[in-house]
Amino acid sequence: MAQQEVQGIRSDIQGNIDKLHESYPSIKERIQGARREEKWVGTAGVPNFFLKPYGPGWALVGDAGYIKDPLTAQGIADAFIDSQNLAEALDAGFSERLPLEDALAQYHSQRDERVKPLYHFTTDLATLELPPEPIQQLFGALNRSQEATNQFYSALTGSRPLPEFMNTENLGRIFAGAAAPN
Repeated sequence: MAQQEVQGIRSDIQGNIDKLHESYPSIKERIQGARREEKWVGTAGVPNFFLKPYGPGWALVGDAGYIKDPLTAQGIADAFIDSQNLAEALDAGFSERLPLEDALAQYHSQRDERVKPLYHFTTDLATLELPPEPIQQLFGALNRSQEATNQFYSALTGSRPLPEFMNTENLGRIFAGAAAPN
C-alpha cells in the first residue's frame, strides 16, 4: 500500500471503516448497533526480517528472532513452537548428544525452513494489493468449504505446515470440492 493511501486512510479512519462496511452488507448487518470501545490502532510498513536466533549465552524465539507483518497473527504460535524447538536443541547440546553449537545451528535452520513459506505468504498479503489469481481462487474455494477453511487456518497458525496445505494435490481437492454441486 502506498504511503499516500495510508495517509488518506489515517486522515479519516472512521469514514474509511464505514465505507468498507458499506461494501460488505453481511458485515454491516452483523455489527449494526455495535460500539467501538477503544481508539483505532494500526500499523503500516512493518519491517520484515530474520535474525540469527542464537549466540554465546543467548537465544531468540518467536518475534524476537524474526519479524513479519502481524496480518496472519502467527507471532504467539511461533513463540511457542520456537520455545519447544529451542528447548530440544538445548537439551541435545547440554546432554552432549550433539555439540551445543551444532544443536543451535540445527534449531536455526529448522526454524527458517518451517517459517519461511508463511513469512513470504504473509509479506505478500500484507502489501494489501489484490492477491495473484491462484490465491484469489483459493480464497473463493475456501469460502465454500468449512473443512478446507479449517485446514487453511491450521496452516496459518503453524499447526500444519503451509507447504503441506499448499501442495498441488491438496489444492486440487479443495478446488474440486468447491466446483462440485451442492
